[in-house]
Amino acid sequence: MSREVQDCVAPESGQAAVELALVLPVLMIIAVAVCQVALALNCYLVITSASRDGARRGAETNDRNAATKAALASAKGLPGEGPEVNVSFPEGRSKGSPVAVTITYHMPLLLPGLDKLLSRPVFKTSASMALERGPE
Repeated sequence: MSREVQDCVAPESGQAAVELALVLPVLMIIAVAVCQVALALNCYLVITSASRDGARRGAETNDRNAATKAALASAKGLPGEGPEVNVSFPEGRSKGSPVAVTITYHMPLLLPGLDKLLSRPVFKTSASMALERGPE
């Protein structure tokens, strides 16, 4: 190599590696944060739908167990532990009274060990519908 080529290449040879080392952690944090927000949105939509499904089944059957099973079946694909389902009849079980299904879900974090630094997000949704039949 000639002296002019060495002078042009040598001072800047490590610049790209240093820039990558500085920028890559920031980009990785942003990528993980975007994925975590997307997962949170998906989990929220799933448990919202599951509470509606449970309320619909409870309104059709006037049965607490059927409503719980329908809500859990609808929320089956959630990551981590399953949600907690609470079915209640606040005004009794006569026809036209509401049945309320409340679901509480503790969403896991994507990176292992991160839950020691941050608390796990908790989602709680509720849906209610009028009973279509009275007690049997």
